[in-house]
Amino acid sequence: MSDGERRYPVEVNGIQYELEPQGVRASLSDSPSALWGFQVHVYRDGQLLAVKTCFIGRVRVHTKAPEVLDGPMEHLAPVLHQIAIDKITEQLGEGAIEDEIVFA
Repeated sequence: MSDGERRYPVEVNGIQYELEPQGVRASLSDSPSALWGFQVHVYRDGQLLAVKTCFIGRVRVHTKAPEVLDGPMEHLAPVLHQIAIDKITEQLGEGAIEDEIVFA
């Protein structure tokens, strides 16, 4: 794990997982970022099970925490991570344990 990354423990249907978001990339444009992308590694018992590639749009962030949209990444990243964690946790509950692209 590199600096700024951490694992988030989640329990789904009695199974313990750890979700580890990777570095965030922003859409490239002269306007404010409209899309952020990053991977989330899904672990169980210390073993990597899946890589979820997450894309989160500006509108979704605005609904959760509009105050962080144009702020520094240290304020934005935790919000992006939580949105992804919530979506992946929901998908794990539905049995989606494979690598996949996740839109939130």
